[in-house]
Amino acid sequence: MSGAPEPSESAADKPPRVRLVEGQEVSLGCGTLILIALIVLIFGRGGTGDLEREVRGLRSEVGELKQAVETQTGQIEALQDKLDQAQARE
Repeated sequence: MSGAPEPSESAADKPPRVRLVEGQEVSLGCGTLILIALIVLIFGRGGTGDLEREVRGLRSEVGELKQAVETQTGQIEALQDKLDQAQARE
């Protein structure tokens, strides 16, 4: 017999332990950890709806700005053509 007692479970078989207060430990099993992960997953996505709406709004505004730029570009080209014609007459 050796002096050290033999553990009944290996360290790999034991669930992780979390120390709450000095001398107190809580054992978290696999099911508990999965439940915590699911709760975080479900409630962690709370702000994504607002973010998606904001992105859609920004995309819409970018589309409007592109259309305005195209309109102004056409107007500038028309003015440039008129200016070129006026200079050609002189």
